[in-house]
Amino acid sequence: MILVNTDNSTVEEISRKTGIKEEAVYHLLEFLTLARIAKKEGDKYVVDETIRTIAKLLIDLDDLEFYSINILKNSN
Repeated sequence: MILVNTDNSTVEEISRKTGIKEEAVYHLLEFLTLARIAKKEGDKYVVDETIRTIAKLLIDLDDLEFYSINILKNSN
């Protein structure tokens, strides 16, 4: 959820959009910056469009259990 909303936004903006506490957003974004997944530009964080798209697709898989059961049924 944080990656999806990290589009040249501050910790406060991301926290407001996601409902996740600012402190948690800050620590996760700092970790993602160290891992070179996110970039910090001033007080704003930026994530590559591809990474944001992948994060969005993962969120959209809202019923993973149903999805995996159907894949198993169709693989026989």
